[in-house]
Amino acid sequence: MKRIAVGQILQETNSINPVPTSLADFDVFGLAIGDDVMGEYGDVGELAGFGSLPDALGEDVEWLGLVRAVAWSGGPMRDEVLAGLIEQLVGPLRQQRTDGVLLSLHGAQCAQSCFDAAGKIIQQVRDSVGPDTPIVATLDLHANITRRMVRNADVLVGYQTHPHTDHVKTGQRAARALAQMIANGKRPRVSAYKIPMIANDDGRSTDRGVLAELWQELVATECCPDVLSVGLYQVQPWFDVPATGWTFYQACFGEAPPLDSERVAQACWATRTYAERRFLEPGDVVAEAAAITGRPIAVSEGHDATNSGAPGDSTLLLAELIRAEIPQGGALTFCVDPEAAAACCEAGEGAEIELTVGGKRDSRYCQPLPLTGKVQRLGTVQYTLHGHAGNNLQVSMGRAAALQAGSATVLLTEYTGPGSSPLMYQAIGLDPRDFKIVVAKSPEGFRNDYEPFAAGILYCAAPGCSNPNLKAIGYQHMSRPLYPLDDMTEIAEAKWAGRFGK
Repeated sequence: MKRIAVGQILQETNSINPVPTSLADFDVFGLAIGDDVMGEYGDVGELAGFGSLPDALGEDVEWLGLVRAVAWSGGPMRDEVLAGLIEQLVGPLRQQRTDGVLLSLHGAQCAQSCFDAAGKIIQQVRDSVGPDTPIVATLDLHANITRRMVRNADVLVGYQTHPHTDHVKTGQRAARALAQMIANGKRPRVSAYKIPMIANDDGRSTDRGVLAELWQELVATECCPDVLSVGLYQVQPWFDVPATGWTFYQACFGEAPPLDSERVAQACWATRTYAERRFLEPGDVVAEAAAITGRPIAVSEGHDATNSGAPGDSTLLLAELIRAEIPQGGALTFCVDPEAAAACCEAGEGAEIELTVGGKRDSRYCQPLPLTGKVQRLGTVQYTLHGHAGNNLQVSMGRAAALQAGSATVLLTEYTGPGSSPLMYQAIGLDPRDFKIVVAKSPEGFRNDYEPFAAGILYCAAPGCSNPNLKAIGYQHMSRPLYPLDDMTEIAEAKWAGRFGK
């Protein structure tokens, strides 16, 4: 019976967000060690996919649980948090022999003093198990692949869908890759190609848009014999660290990778100027929504997307929704503001209350908004997320209050969480279908949940930690030149990019 180590340290980092990620942020989504890793969370996300390993191997396995730590997207991890989680992860590996390691990471992860948290995690695991134990790590499609990650992991396996709905399948693909290495005792040849570009989500989902045909080719290629992994990593662009850029990755047993990396890289590069959306300023949203027949109109508040790691308390669009006259149910939005949520809870349902909302977690782009409103509902926001951004993921956004202010209903929450799911509103008894406008703090993934019933979809952009106007961000650490921050015509202009592997 093979002993397989399993660990998960999963959080997408928005390094523009000044609010650090603490251990309490991981507590909200559940921390587990030892047998509880698979015992309590073996049916969640990538871990559920890892559970298919016995079938892939053709024999039972002994799971060595390391640590399971998941936090919602946010600012850089505190250094002590990353150090403590890594120690919990690698401690058992120093004491027990393992036949293989399965890791679930994000890949765009950093701490206050560590630009490449995923690379550090994988290297620490490699140092603990030695050179002969195979390591497979799953990653988000928006990971930033580094040389450190490629050097220390035998195989990296990424999501193949955006919106992200293939968490379990990704874990299954990782399990198959590990089973193949264990069965034949071989390690794959790995190649990677860094493309010096970043881009927002405009037209770059996997099921439609400019890259859909390329994604079909990549997914089909991974099904070929001796191919363990083929992935295109469209790095999340609010990750201000060195060597940030798209990466094309292949791992196979053959003498050469199945696809020409240069061809794929050039195909991606050719789309660098692609744009199909019209981003509205906050002051234009209400009029644009009113011109669309029916309800609800789902509005992407991309600049404050909690799904992209923004603080979730911008007041730029909120102020416009509150001051406008909005018929057909008004507007429904949310704001991460534990102080305001607590004040409403203290005041009680039905109370008229004066308070300031938002602009507290990050005051660089907006100010707290004074308002007077009526407390409509009190409760907690707890639900199970399926589909985009999670599979069987237990979400808790803490104490919550629904506050009526003008034509807007504002859901105030204690903690951050998925800005893409209508389940957040429904958890406190608010149905998005009853409103003319409903706000999703998500740049693209919300479409998976809202498109089936929304009468229309609009995109809003303004200053913020996840502003889709990337030239307005003010990056400090990214390797240059990099498109679109620099005027580039050829990949070769970026000497830091190009082909690498092992």
